[in-house]
Amino acid sequence: MDAEYRSETKKVIRMKKRYSRAQFFLLSGILFLTLLSPGLLAQDEIPEVTSAGLDWETEIITEGVTWKSYRGDEMFDARLSINLLEIDLDRTSVQFKIAHVSDKLIKTSEFAENHGAIAAVNGSFFNMDIGGSVVFLKVDDEVIADGAVGRNPFTESGAIGWNEEGIPQILQKPDDGWHSVELSDVMSSGPLLIYRNEVRNFNNDSFNQNRHPRTAVAITDKNQLIMAAVDGRSFQSYGMTIPELAQFLQELGAVDALNLDGGGSTSMWVRDKKTDGIVNYPSDNFEFDHEGERGVSNALLLISN
Repeated sequence: MDAEYRSETKKVIRMKKRYSRAQFFLLSGILFLTLLSPGLLAQDEIPEVTSAGLDWETEIITEGVTWKSYRGDEMFDARLSINLLEIDLDRTSVQFKIAHVSDKLIKTSEFAENHGAIAAVNGSFFNMDIGGSVVFLKVDDEVIADGAVGRNPFTESGAIGWNEEGIPQILQKPDDGWHSVELSDVMSSGPLLIYRNEVRNFNNDSFNQNRHPRTAVAITDKNQLIMAAVDGRSFQSYGMTIPELAQFLQELGAVDALNLDGGGSTSMWVRDKKTDGIVNYPSDNFEFDHEGERGVSNALLLISN
């Protein structure tokens, strides 16, 4: 750059000898703008990075199941740490399971280890004092919880469920309630982020519009189930708003997507990885490490056949 600058300076000196004062200032200004413009143009032409275009680290866990992780600042003008599990529903033979307890709190990693899972994320909303689901929960055709009376319906506007064949789907809450859904397993949560390829409208409140750690599930146009854990409440990862989470998943191809419990509950576990299987950075200890896992009342597990 120094040699280039000296060359351009010599051109300006020669110009000063050949042209009038007005001509000199006009031409020298054009010359130096030309010198600076490549950098300016390059900056203007940088495209916005989408979710799919992030620099993901990728590892195959088992056939049809891939673990992906990202740390960087290329989206939403925010520093982010994200972990994904991508399950190819056309190729894998894994089973989905809802693990739960009704009268205590245990960690997602404990649920996973107790049930011999290969991977897991935390589940839906629960009573942080005494345990137990505060939204509708049905496991193996048995209704475990009807949900808390008076709870904001926005937090269980959707659900993930599957039939006896184990094919997962994301649902919108029926007008006549969750008891009308004829699936063997149903975990309600909310807000519903995307349904039938349409991003939903979100309330203008702190839960939705502030950045927090988030856990979510989605089904894509390639028939993949995505389980996502976005870290937050740290200078190393700011978290996402609900609209950002919906955009992020839509860019990954989601046609249906559901927010699960987040905040200090957000945890992702992959067998034999990182610290005791916890691959994200749970925030319940206010440290950016793998130690801050919160006790929860339910979790979504992947079980290998």
